[in-house]
Amino acid sequence: MRKFIFLLLSILSVSAIAAPDTTAVKTIGIPSSYLPQFHGTFRAMYEKSTVSGDNRFLVRNARLMAGGKILPIAEYFFQVDLCDRGKIKILDAYIGVSPFKGFKVMAGQERVPFSIGASRAPALYRFANRPSMCKEFGNLRAAGVKIGYTIPKTRLYIEGGAFNGTDMTDHSGWNRSLTYSVKANYSTGGFLPQICFMSRKPGLEGVRINQADASLTFQNSSWFIEAEYCYRTYTGNSHEPSHGYNFEIDYGFPVKSAIVNRWSFQGRFDGITDASNGIRNEEGLLTDTYIGHNRLTVGTTASYIKGQLHCDFRINYEQYFYSGSRKAKSVSDDNKLVAALVLYF
Repeated sequence: MRKFIFLLLSILSVSAIAAPDTTAVKTIGIPSSYLPQFHGTFRAMYEKSTVSGDNRFLVRNARLMAGGKILPIAEYFFQVDLCDRGKIKILDAYIGVSPFKGFKVMAGQERVPFSIGASRAPALYRFANRPSMCKEFGNLRAAGVKIGYTIPKTRLYIEGGAFNGTDMTDHSGWNRSLTYSVKANYSTGGFLPQICFMSRKPGLEGVRINQADASLTFQNSSWFIEAEYCYRTYTGNSHEPSHGYNFEIDYGFPVKSAIVNRWSFQGRFDGITDASNGIRNEEGLLTDTYIGHNRLTVGTTASYIKGQLHCDFRINYEQYFYSGSRKAKSVSDDNKLVAALVLYF
């Protein structure tokens, strides 16, 4: 891992020096379109529980991404998080091959195509923390293969694949059952409707979980509005079906300042019902791994944006609602004030 990090940082340093010199690239016969593209996302956060008074600082993400073409039909992408709450994680490492326009085959470790909210990169979040359904239901990466295809003369995109059922960091284990997923979306006039389906069996002793998801997103220069719903079932009637939902809205406007050129306000209502991770306990039963709750989040963001680069400062307040006498399992799942500083380059 240390060698990998050193190599990655070395590549970034060399690329930063060499990238502007397009003359040298042309001299050795390498098309400029084959130059690697590098990006990064850094998210530093502070959270304070308004219930217990506990607080913490954390680096939520320190991601570095690199990718590009190496042949007219082949490209690569890899992404590593050097500090995901203090841990190093290799997130993506795959090769993409496009034998003809609009069609691509991707093989390696990658995100399973499911849920528009869960598939969104941290640099594009509008809140400090993700919706509960995206965290518990749709957040999945695994080694496998997927195919993406844009229907000619349309904006309809279809993507699906098969993946290991084991954890994304374990590629050596054999799988009795695989994970399958497919999604389709269509963009038109600022709207993006999407439907998804995923079926997976976590572990040898787990039960197969089937999930269907639908979302609708609208976006223009001022507004971002998104609604998403997920229905989750467990084979053999081993657990009651679970539901996840999210509705969020963002309104932003330009401002004139030396340090801020856009200000925005956000509101979100999201939640899940009781859900299981699909793994049986010692008695052979499924328990409620995730406690059902609703959450209301309000916040504001001050941004400095230049092209695709941006620096955001967010302040959010999260209010959780549990039914009856049920309580949060941890401080993280209860009322809190959150501040986040996000840099994307």
